[in-house]
Amino acid sequence: MITPLVTVTFVGWQRRDALERGIKSALDQDYPAIEILVLDNSPKDDIHRWLLEAYPQVKSIKTAHPIPLPAARNILVATARGEFVVFHDDDSFFHSQYDVSTAVRYAQEHPEAACLAFRVGDGTGDWNPQFDAPDAMPHYTFIACGTMFRRTDFAAAGWYYEDFWLYGEERVISLGFYGIGKEIHYIPTVSSIHIPELTGRDEDNSARYNLCDVVMVAGTALLKFPFPGVLFWYPALQLFYFFQVLILRRRPLIAIKGLLFAIKLLPSFLRHRSPISRKAYLRWREVRRQVNAEYLRRTGRWKWYHSYLPAVG
Repeated sequence: MITPLVTVTFVGWQRRDALERGIKSALDQDYPAIEILVLDNSPKDDIHRWLLEAYPQVKSIKTAHPIPLPAARNILVATARGEFVVFHDDDSFFHSQYDVSTAVRYAQEHPEAACLAFRVGDGTGDWNPQFDAPDAMPHYTFIACGTMFRRTDFAAAGWYYEDFWLYGEERVISLGFYGIGKEIHYIPTVSSIHIPELTGRDEDNSARYNLCDVVMVAGTALLKFPFPGVLFWYPALQLFYFFQVLILRRRPLIAIKGLLFAIKLLPSFLRHRSPISRKAYLRWREVRRQVNAEYLRRTGRWKWYHSYLPAVG
């Protein structure tokens, strides 16, 4: 097997012990060609200075002040030397020492796959049900703390959308991968363990997810859905997720805040709009239908509206 360079990336945020666990899991890989790249996005430079001293073999970048996570990851991809790039959170790590070699082998055997979505769990045997199918299969999205992609495909797909600061960027670029004629594949043989650390996290992190749903599900449609379908789907998704958060999740302030953010970002969505072709969009829709059908058979957790609303996630 040819061994192209793989860049394993982390975004640091004041969680040194968790980050060290991730770095060690990268150093322990049996794959011989790995570059480790950390962007320290903390408000202070403690992590960066520690890395320079403790891990001189790790390339460390320091931001002058915290920047949005999508922008931080775009910097990592732009800086990476590897043909393939792995995203980890600073509190996630590889499950086994064979993960990188297994992922590279699969990617080389499946050039149609721009992005690989790993199996993601919490280390206790509890796996994210969206990424816990028994067999490899095309997928319509991925989780950032468990993915590998070709660097050139990431750039061709349009990079992460940066104007919304947290969550939702995977929604946009997932469609971008299909837009360049490629696919996302889920592979169960590579796993990422994500143990969320409380340090630096919002105490009400679910509010961020709810806010993201209101802003970025419809925002993704506006950025990537082809014309004329976008004229229907953008307002339909906006209204659906607004009322879902408002009524079903009983978060009226978050729903209103999300709607205001969506209005504020409307010029940005229009400015950055780069729709994929109708053929690519229908291919993505079909893969999403197949994934959700498998998810329903396996878990029974599929929601009725997944049949009708082409949201990501």
